[in-house]
Amino acid sequence: MYQKITHLKVLSLFMDNPYEKHYLREAARRLKISPMTLKRSLDFLVKNKLIAKETSKNQILYSANMQNPAFRHIKISRSLSMFMKKGAVEFIKEKITGVSSIVLYGSYAKGEETKDSDVDIIAITPVKKKISSDISVLLGKDVNLSLFSPAEWSRQAKTNRAFYLDVITEGIVLYGTRPVIE
Repeated sequence: MYQKITHLKVLSLFMDNPYEKHYLREAARRLKISPMTLKRSLDFLVKNKLIAKETSKNQILYSANMQNPAFRHIKISRSLSMFMKKGAVEFIKEKITGVSSIVLYGSYAKGEETKDSDVDIIAITPVKKKISSDISVLLGKDVNLSLFSPAEWSRQAKTNRAFYLDVITEGIVLYGTRPVIE
């Protein structure tokens, strides 16, 4: 059981900074675990292709394996868990009446976010109310909440096709149904 907790702790370091590379001792200091414990965990994660290992100037560097869909799906699950735990969907539904759909899109939906990424959410609702700053405080991250009426979303499907397709194909429905325009 302890090993699994250590694996999750190690994965968290790489999920928070997916594009950074870490030396063993530096990562051990940051995680406050012994280098040997970290080495065992990293070996397991490298074997399972969640972490990439490379040698540079006789030093071993570890980084997130962003090419592995499993790693990205773990990141997405972690983000969704955080949104649910903090009550983001309920908050939006309470503050804005008539919401038919809430969709997470962008880097968070693809598992490519970094600690500095903003959270991109669209809501389909007839009511326009600015709550991006309130939800940013709730989540502790910058949030880009775009509100569209059903008619505006229908226009987006025609005029801004790339954005529409990104939301429809890559987005994760947090509430309601996928807002597909037929």
